[in-house]
Order: sequence, then C-alpha cells, then structure tokens
Amino acid sequence: MRPPAPRPRPPGIAAWLVSLFGSADQAESILGDLEEEVSDMATKSAAVSARRWYWRQSLRTIAHLAGTGVRNAPWPLAGIVLVGFLLQWFSAGLPGRVIVAILRTQRPYSNLHYGFYISFLDYGIPITGAIQSILLGCLVAAFARQREMIATTALSFLGTASIGLLFLDTSGHGSRFAYSWPFVIIELMNQLAIVLGGVIVREIRLALRNRLSRT
Repeated sequence: MRPPAPRPRPPGIAAWLVSLFGSADQAESILGDLEEEVSDMATKSAAVSARRWYWRQSLRTIAHLAGTGVRNAPWPLAGIVLVGFLLQWFSAGLPGRVIVAILRTQRPYSNLHYGFYISFLDYGIPITGAIQSILLGCLVAAFARQREMIATTALSFLGTASIGLLFLDTSGHGSRFAYSWPFVIIELMNQLAIVLGGVIVREIRLALRNRLSRT
C-alpha cells in the first residue's frame, strides 16, 4: 500500500497575520478551522488551489477581525489613533534636529572628516526617523490592548494619506518638496515602521501569554 500523502501545511505568513489581528483564543480557533478545511480541500484539488483558498480566507478573516475590533470599541480606538497622529505630526522634525545637534558638537573637526559628516547626515536622519516611528508604533500598540494591529495600521494609513495630500498640495506650486521623491519614500517607510512597532508589542504579549499558560 502506498503511504498516505502528507498533510499540507497552511501558508505560514497567512496564519501569522491572522494571529496578529485576532485575540489569542480567536486565532487558535480560527486557524484550527482553516487548517482543517484546507486539508480537506487539498485531498480534492491541487495543493496550490488549497493554498490560494487559504490566503483568500485569511484576508477575509483579518478584515472581519479588524471590523469587529473597531465596532466593539470605536471611540477609544479613535482616540488612541488621533493621539498617535498628533505625536507623529508634532515630532516630525525631531530626528533631523537630533542629528544636527550631534554634528554641531563636532564642528571643530568637520573640515577633517567632511565626508563622514555628510554621510552621517544623509543616513542618520532616516535611521533615526525609522526608530522614532517604531517607538511610536510600540506606544500606540501598548495602549490599544488586543487591538494593537488595528490601531497601528489605522495610524499608518492616516499618516500615508496626510503625506499624499501634502505632496499633491505642493506639487503644483513649484516647491522643493514636490520633487523630493526620496523624502516621500522615507516617510512611507516610516509609516510601515509604525506597523512594525505594533507587531513587536503584539508578539511580546503573545509570548508572555504563552509563557504564563505553561506555568
């Protein structure tokens, strides 16, 4: 007799995304149901079709979980996102000021290491901005318990929309910002860094919960 075909494994990234947006109990139940269904589907059709189905169902599940999370606590969530947006807006120039302040303390040596200081300015500001965005995402996620990804994703979308509006508003006035595509790309990366902060907090909370459940 031929040995039974190995049970197909669901796409790991899709399952991970579902676990990020749902509570621990929800994610465990939903992922168990999806895994059972994709296994049954894989026995009747190609594994590729089953994986595609799993991805579609995962995305629908994430949308459902996000919508449920917003409906259950719309005003607290909106308040957290608004405060995060204001913090992001008023601290927008902080990375540049920090880097410039550091360089000014080394001004007597700038002529000897001019190339280094220019590189430090070019790379230091984006790196500092990314770290600031990750910390902002962590802060927002810390207050949005069980809704970390919803809050940080909403804040990221809000920030991206404001960047787009600012870009469109200045593109017809000949300002230097209108042609600063690297600046726009860096700012969009910072919005993704906010979501990364939410992922970090969510993963820490899941790890702590799993550790407590074993004790």
